[in-house]
Amino acid sequence: MEELQDYSGPFDPNLKLTDFSKEALIRLIQACCKDYLGIDGSWGSLMREKFGDEAAFAYAKEMWWRWGVAAEVRRTREAFNIWGTDVEAVMKYIQFSASLGALFDIDVKLIDKNHGEYTIHRCQSLEYFERHRDMALLKQGCENLCIPLNQLSAECINPRIKWVPIKLPPRQSRDEPACIWEIKLEQ
Repeated sequence: MEELQDYSGPFDPNLKLTDFSKEALIRLIQACCKDYLGIDGSWGSLMREKFGDEAAFAYAKEMWWRWGVAAEVRRTREAFNIWGTDVEAVMKYIQFSASLGALFDIDVKLIDKNHGEYTIHRCQSLEYFERHRDMALLKQGCENLCIPLNQLSAECINPRIKWVPIKLPPRQSRDEPACIWEIKLEQ
């Protein structure tokens, strides 16, 4: 059977994911990644309306801290058989995680097995914050969540790895990258 580019034809009760082309599966993965972070954003908006920023932001951080990060790291590593404990393993995770490389426009650079950097050029979350001029949500997402949760992701791979921002929003122009990060294994 020829690989399908989409599911625009008739219903097929025996159709499986393996029947679709690589391009179709990539579109599906990207749609799932957008849903994953979109649901989080919608939940956060509802929490802000009902309980205010302080409570909503605290619950969001706790939810990601308790359940989200470790599960995402584990599932991504399992899916791609990434079992190293060095920065190279973290960089591989970054490339395909649902909340980073599988969703955002990023460039990754492995300087050596113990040192890497990546740049997010286009971040839909940041674009939302900027479009709505919501500096509280920008600070929450980019500083209060990304910094500690990225570090927690690194610690899931190796507690000696440090994942730190080089550049964070706000930005002066949309031509600037959204953010730049450095990952290092401390000796």
